[in-house]
Amino acid sequence: MADVTAITETLLFFLAAYFGIGAIVAILFLAFGVSRIDEAANGASPFFRPMIFLGCLALWPFIILRFASLKKINQPTEETK
Repeated sequence: MADVTAITETLLFFLAAYFGIGAIVAILFLAFGVSRIDEAANGASPFFRPMIFLGCLALWPFIILRFASLKKINQPTEETK
């Protein structure tokens, strides 16, 4: 029974660390980075950032990779500029 407890405690520690790092990355990304890589975030509703917070929290490694590339998305086409 002690092995199950140790495994559970280790798993919970890693999940807490993963989501703790995710919370930091999500807050920083939503505060400073989302409008730099997504043109649609400029002028979006005030509920946009809280709405995508949980997705950023869970997928923070992909957020870091996407932000590191600095490739913009949702840019207007040349015809509408």
